[in-house]
Amino acid sequence: MVLDMDIGLNAALYGGDMMARMDKVAGIAAALMSRNRRYLTLKVSELTFHSPVRAGEIIEFHIGVTRQGRTSMTLQIEVEVYEPISDLRRDVTSGEFVMVAVGEDLHPEPVIWKPEMVLAATRAHAARGASRPDRT
Repeated sequence: MVLDMDIGLNAALYGGDMMARMDKVAGIAAALMSRNRRYLTLKVSELTFHSPVRAGEIIEFHIGVTRQGRTSMTLQIEVEVYEPISDLRRDVTSGEFVMVAVGEDLHPEPVIWKPEMVLAATRAHAARGASRPDRT
């Protein structure tokens, strides 16, 4: 949930705050998709703000693994606002994050994939795409 303290002068969530939240989610998702402990963000691209987020709104993060590399993965992150009263969702932000697995020395190391987690994320991402006609 977005709190009053997260809101800027335009009565909306700061874009940098949203990007920071997405970056944290990317790191968590990368760790869930693998047995690696540490990830660094290599690149963020195509970050698009579709709609403002207001105080009191509930945000949801959806992840798709779009590329599996030897030491990295590319994650597509889509953020929505969920409105519990109407049960509708609204697209607010999307972007692509490249996460690199690193060891204690912070040098790249091979990703040790959890195939079942990647498959589950892929299926959820595909199912979510199929159910998008009810978007606001």
